[in-house]
Amino acid sequence: MIFSDELISAIVQTVKNEKGTPIPAGIIYKKLQKKFKDKIIVFKCIDHLVENNTLKQLYTKKLVMGYENGPILKETAFEGIIFLNAKGDGFVKRENSDQSEVYVNKKNINNALHGDKVLVCYMDKKNDNPNHVFKDGVVLKIIERNKEYYTGVFIKQNNKYGFVFDDNKHTYRVVLDNIDGLVDGHKILIKIKNIVDNVAYATVSKVIGHKNSVGVDILSIVYDAGLEPEFNENVINASKEFNSIISKEEFIKRHDLTSLDIITIDPATSKDLDDAIYVKKINDNLYKLYVCIADVSHYVEYNSIVDNEAYKRGTSVYLVNQVIPMLPHNLSNDICSLNPNEDRLSMVCEMDIDNFGNFKNIDVYNAIINSKRRFSYEEVNEYFEQKTDFSNEKESIKSMLDQAYELFFILKEKREKLGYINFEIPEPKIILDENEKIIDIQQKKSGQAQNLIECFMVAANEAVTIKFNQLKLSSDFIYRVHDKPDEKKIAMFEIEAKKLNFKFDAEVKNWQPNTIAKWLKNNINNPNKELINIILLRTMAKAKYSIVNDHHFGLALDNYTHFTSPIRRYSDLVVHRLFKMFILNKTEYTNEIRYDLNARLKDICEQATKTEIVATNTEREVNSMKFAEYMESKIGQVFNGFVSYITSFGIFVQLENTIEGLARPENILGDYYEYSDNLSIYLGKKTKKILTLGTKVKIRVVGSSKITKKIDFEIIEF
Repeated sequence: MIFSDELISAIVQTVKNEKGTPIPAGIIYKKLQKKFKDKIIVFKCIDHLVENNTLKQLYTKKLVMGYENGPILKETAFEGIIFLNAKGDGFVKRENSDQSEVYVNKKNINNALHGDKVLVCYMDKKNDNPNHVFKDGVVLKIIERNKEYYTGVFIKQNNKYGFVFDDNKHTYRVVLDNIDGLVDGHKILIKIKNIVDNVAYATVSKVIGHKNSVGVDILSIVYDAGLEPEFNENVINASKEFNSIISKEEFIKRHDLTSLDIITIDPATSKDLDDAIYVKKINDNLYKLYVCIADVSHYVEYNSIVDNEAYKRGTSVYLVNQVIPMLPHNLSNDICSLNPNEDRLSMVCEMDIDNFGNFKNIDVYNAIINSKRRFSYEEVNEYFEQKTDFSNEKESIKSMLDQAYELFFILKEKREKLGYINFEIPEPKIILDENEKIIDIQQKKSGQAQNLIECFMVAANEAVTIKFNQLKLSSDFIYRVHDKPDEKKIAMFEIEAKKLNFKFDAEVKNWQPNTIAKWLKNNINNPNKELINIILLRTMAKAKYSIVNDHHFGLALDNYTHFTSPIRRYSDLVVHRLFKMFILNKTEYTNEIRYDLNARLKDICEQATKTEIVATNTEREVNSMKFAEYMESKIGQVFNGFVSYITSFGIFVQLENTIEGLARPENILGDYYEYSDNLSIYLGKKTKKILTLGTKVKIRVVGSSKITKKIDFEIIEF
């Protein structure tokens, strides 16, 4: 609908005359009704002005002046990444920064898409709002698109069609070059070719399926993340050339460990078994630990079709009901997988460990193993908890498990002394029915078997890093590194933790690897420890891959890599290659190949880090969507929870089943609650009651949308 300039000017001037005082839409109409008698037109014009940011509507429904531009300061231009919100506004971060510093109104995003690399500059504009921490800016140009492909719903009615992005951060109108075969409700993957004047011109890349078909909801998230659930024909054909037959020559070249009672311990549903263990107690002061890892690098040749595909994928992605593997199934689930009672090629890290948890000797070599038993975590946990005596198992395997349990506690004690941070945060387990509809959410149970395997894998990852560095080879290496938190995050943690009666016994700013572990031990009886762990996790820096050994703060280790999962992580596959190319199988590789791999290590680290982030975000997106689907059937129901996060636009509440939802200020019942930025709390205007982190609350579910992946609560009691 087109509105007259006269009506627009009259509405804007009426709001301006209030000099910042919010005014209801009804009062605006009363002031203008003598000249503009059509009430519906006036109200629709007000909605139009809100939509384009000329006016701003507060949550009280009252109106104030919206966004106004200022002069552009082109000399302040810099490159950054733009992040859009559902309103179409953007916030720009410099690359490699955690903090946004520029606000870009949707009028000024210059056809940018969420995640694009942009050139942005400041406006010469004063802001009277003390809570406005961002400088205003304008996108000058798009330097690099974040991605080309997007998913959404095709809508067709009569002879007209539309496209609605799955990600509500994108509000452009889409024009498709061909809609043949598309029907109303199809979920499609489009490739955006160009954006002009807020219109995206695109082509249909793939029809994913109808929005109501089983599995299409998850597949849409997968495709939107840029992931490919299927392998192309060339990769499949190349992987068919491999077989699991081990030649006599290979037996001669490798250590034969087939006589050892090596076992695997994994989730019951796992199909890609890439690690196995064996423990032998030598004497009262010494244990021998074998960590045997699938030898993927023997089959996947460097720079081959399968290798290049694995590099591109970077990691397997584990979703609610499926795995998107890094390697084709015949490799990941069969030839490379350490399946029971099958001879398998392996790379082994053999460690002699004393009863203080110290490495006395480390060896890394090629081997052939034969797993004698495949255990599930549940089975081993029952054995460790003495709920079963494994009466049908070989005595040698039971004895080995007992010795492994002893060594686990030795290594665990050492890790705790060093300052290993164990975040005890409940993880959700989503239960689906045969139609992939969510029917329940449970907390994942983790016992000593899971902890034992994790502990042994950490030991192997540390040991192989130490071994590689001891040999002082001419090659770089891939390290798994983790920085200490930056000072801003540490300061924020101090503020939030003190609200939860967290006790500090040292200067908060002087964090060492053992600082957090010591604090957590001193706060063992704090009733808010779950929330404290969540805040700590938010405070932590993100781990990444690097050719520079900057140590691992979270694990309190000076030497660390990823060696133990080459079936599902490309970084681990490359670490295996480094050992083979520079130590174990030098004669099988040319100097040109060694030089080429070494020259690519930095790029491999960046790709591995990037794909890990994409995988993690995809897993979270799928979970969020399923959580919202689950809560759609719970609207009107009441649950208990606690305040897990506070922002200026509302309060996040976490329920006992780990689901989190947002209660906006207007949905806090019993009073008018205002946000205090300095204290990060909500304060009742009349009652003076305070809502802060950790506050126990009773909520009612008032909204939930599988499409937007958002859940809305109202706080009814606290």
